[in-house]
Amino acid sequence: MPLKEQTISGAKWMTVSKIANSLIQILKLVILARLLSKSDFGIIAIVLMVLGFTEIFADLGFAVGLVHKQDITKKQYSSVFWTNLLLSVALYAIIALSAPLFATYYAQKELATLIPIMGLQLIINAFGRMFFTFKTKNLEFKFIAIVDMLGLSIGTVITIILAVNGFGVYSLVYGYLAQALVTQGIYFVSGTIKYPVLFHLNIKEISDLLKIGGYQVGAQVLDYISNKIDIFLIGRFFGMELLGLYNLAKELVMKPIQIINSIITSVATPAFAKFQDNIKMIQEKYLDVLKLLSILNFPIFIIFFIFADPMVFILYGSEKAGVAIFLKILSFWGMFNSVGNPAGILMVAKGRTDLGFYWTLVRIAVMTATILIAGQFSIYAVAFSQTAIAFAFLFLYWRMMVYNIAAIPLKDYLKSCGLATVVSLVAGVPTWFIATLSDNLYFQGCVLCLFGLLVVLLYCLIDRNYVLKIKEMLLSR
Repeated sequence: MPLKEQTISGAKWMTVSKIANSLIQILKLVILARLLSKSDFGIIAIVLMVLGFTEIFADLGFAVGLVHKQDITKKQYSSVFWTNLLLSVALYAIIALSAPLFATYYAQKELATLIPIMGLQLIINAFGRMFFTFKTKNLEFKFIAIVDMLGLSIGTVITIILAVNGFGVYSLVYGYLAQALVTQGIYFVSGTIKYPVLFHLNIKEISDLLKIGGYQVGAQVLDYISNKIDIFLIGRFFGMELLGLYNLAKELVMKPIQIINSIITSVATPAFAKFQDNIKMIQEKYLDVLKLLSILNFPIFIIFFIFADPMVFILYGSEKAGVAIFLKILSFWGMFNSVGNPAGILMVAKGRTDLGFYWTLVRIAVMTATILIAGQFSIYAVAFSQTAIAFAFLFLYWRMMVYNIAAIPLKDYLKSCGLATVVSLVAGVPTWFIATLSDNLYFQGCVLCLFGLLVVLLYCLIDRNYVLKIKEMLLSR
């Protein structure tokens, strides 16, 4: 199948998967918000923060190297598999031993037990990680979509059953482990059939993959710290309940990025790698990616801002109404981040993960200093600081990353988001004014529909050809 058809097919399957998975996750949150306490969500946020940080080291950047390098030998990928597995076991031992330190730091004894249990996911993921990368590289997104939906569905059912039976925060932990067992088990079994693993490990043979991925690991580590430092500080200084409310809002804001951006970047990254030497094509396609991301994302974040209160009431119930203020603030943080993160496509395509590392050094320095200062005032100051920095980083990110890799001028970079910005403002301002007239849920629903119609109408009026182009792409086989 030609690259264009593979890319479109992959995008469709990833769209189905992400939408279905998000609906399942939202349903899970709606149910669990009424079964678990605020502090339960705060505690699991800490567990996931620790595990997510450790997971970065388990990969060592091999995924980036495997996608970038077009010819991989059996001995090389066998070495990658065993290196990942042994490293994951070692990392598990480290976090299991360090769990009591986190329990003491946050004054939460349960962390000493929860972190080692949840940490088993590190070892489970090691069995399927490399084969998932091969599936992505070969644009086998139909397979990936089906596996992801199956794993999430099983994990969700187990989580809800356990929560109903009073397992509390442990229901979330066991649900995540069940999901990992299903998905990684399938990747491992199917992967070893096509890519049989030898009992072979030679670090020298994969040194070039480590070189490409090494900078990526460094960047991911620092990037993860900068993204999670708010969680780290809020949990320590403001308590588990406020952390739970803040994290529920942040997770909701991240949904569009996790759905839309991950669909597009997952498909675009291996596709860009295939025409990595054609700079004009890279420039053109990257601007297309930014335009599409802004068109899809911006109206969603405007909805989050305008309809935060009814959304939180419907999703989480009245007991967690405090989530709404964070949702309003972080909606703009999400908007800026939605068009500020896709340069990873360029880094992998051109093998310039070193720039990502240097950029993240700058980012973490600014983020750490700002959040530490904001944290001295209030949790709301932390949220506002996140948003302000995300806006400033749009320009700094362009200069350090996008321009250096693809030489895209700033005016073209900003112009790619122009249509979405105009439509979001023109439709959003009157919608916000109307929405303030009544807090009745039926009225709010009608206003939401009005906003959606306005957005579609404005897109068609301003750039009808582009809308038709998207429609044609979606309907093509």
